[in-house]
Amino acid sequence: MNNVRQAQVNVGGTLRFEKSKVLDYVNGSVNVAREWNFDDWFRKDEWINPNLEVKFRTAQIEMHANFIASNEHFRGTRFNGIWGVHNCLSANLSDALRVSGNVNYGHRIARYALVMGKQLDYGFSANVKPLDRFLISASYNYSRSDDVNTGERLFSQSVFWSRLSLQVSREFSMRVVSQYNDRRKTWDLDPLVTYRINSLTMFYIGTTHDYRDFDLARDGREGWDLTDRQFFLKVQYLFQI
Repeated sequence: MNNVRQAQVNVGGTLRFEKSKVLDYVNGSVNVAREWNFDDWFRKDEWINPNLEVKFRTAQIEMHANFIASNEHFRGTRFNGIWGVHNCLSANLSDALRVSGNVNYGHRIARYALVMGKQLDYGFSANVKPLDRFLISASYNYSRSDDVNTGERLFSQSVFWSRLSLQVSREFSMRVVSQYNDRRKTWDLDPLVTYRINSLTMFYIGTTHDYRDFDLARDGREGWDLTDRQFFLKVQYLFQI
C-alpha cells in the first residue's frame, strides 16, 4: 500500500429517537474514494459505498445494509461494473439466546481466476446459554461464485464452526472449538483448559487436531485421517516487587 495516492470523502450522520419505543437510532454514511499509483498517477481503484445502520429497542435488534459500486485495475486487467449488496441482522432474543444472519450478493472479482464472478454469500450464527456457565456458539457460512460471462462455477464453500465453553469457577474454564470446511474436506478440533487468577497470572494447556478426508484417486488413500497435531502449554506469573 506504499505505492498509492488516495483521495477520499466521508459524509455521515445519526438520528436518535429518545422518545420512541421502537427505534433507538438510525445512522447513515457515504464513502467515495479513488486510488492511483504513487509515481505515474495510474488509476487503480475507485468506489462509492453508502451505508445504513438501524438499531431497534425491542430485543436490541440491529440491522446494517450497504451497497458498493467500484471499478478496479487488478493484475493488469481492468474490471468495470463491480457491485455488491450487503445486509445483516442481529437480535438478543433473551439472556440465553442471541442470533444473527447476513447475506451478500453482487459481481465481484474472482482474483485467483482473473474473471468477474457473480457471488453469493450468506451465513447464520447463534449463541445459546442453556446453563449459567455453559455457552454454545455455532455458525454456518456459505459462499459461491459463478463466472458472469460463461456461468461456470468458480468455487463453492460451506464452513461449519462451533465452540463449547464451560466456566467451572472464576479461575477455571474449558472450551472446545471445532470447524468443518466442505471445500477443503478438513475438520479441526481444538480443546483448551485455562486456569486464570488474573489477566497477568495464568496457566493453560491445549491441543490442536487437524483432519482431512482423503481422496483415493488424488491422494493414494481415502477416508478421514489426522494430518497435524500439536500440544502446547503456557505458564505466566506476575511478580510484584
